[in-house]
Amino acid sequence: MANRRDPITEAMDRWARSWSEIVTELRETRLMLGLTQAQVAKAIGVTRDQVGRFERRETKRISIDLVVRHAAALGLKASLKFYPVAGAIRDEAQAKYIARFVERIGHAWRILLDAPIPLAGDLRAVDVLLENGGVRIAVEVITRLRDLQAQIRYAQQKQRDIGASRLIIVVAGSHANRVALDAARPTVLATFELDTRRVLGALERGADPGRDAVIVLR
Repeated sequence: MANRRDPITEAMDRWARSWSEIVTELRETRLMLGLTQAQVAKAIGVTRDQVGRFERRETKRISIDLVVRHAAALGLKASLKFYPVAGAIRDEAQAKYIARFVERIGHAWRILLDAPIPLAGDLRAVDVLLENGGVRIAVEVITRLRDLQAQIRYAQQKQRDIGASRLIIVVAGSHANRVALDAARPTVLATFELDTRRVLGALERGADPGRDAVIVLR
């Protein structure tokens, strides 16, 4: 994806903006409470000079536990969350299954790999996007089923946000994955087509399989 920045550089830029906002919020909260830098420093076990350098953004590195203590001293609760985005390192197994799937059905479709979600500031991407006429199919490749319901929900969100009419989930055919799929058939997978042969046959012809589907590749 030549038009996309290196994900680590992008992440560091986002963190720099977030860090500046954190510093500003902590400083403004201190001032609002009428506390001095010395009072905050004493509460969190550092020197006044350290708090001053922090507020002036002269401190480039600071531990998360110190930020949490700093926030707590000001009556704030710190929270750190992680959000999945595109650009993560793929394991060899996932890359293999993506290649295998594309090789099998690619001649009948326009293929986009790591297709970006077209929303401002959204760095997620769909593993494979298939296009043929007016049909758009989002394909997510999963090598290890852990929380199947959560993995499907996340894939459905990406399908919705990229504007695909269909979702295909490709699952590696390991014994553990097959056991997990069998257990989920009556509940989580009740609305999915599970006939791998039929779905792959339709895709090989360039046809819409008619339903969202889960297929298993060996």
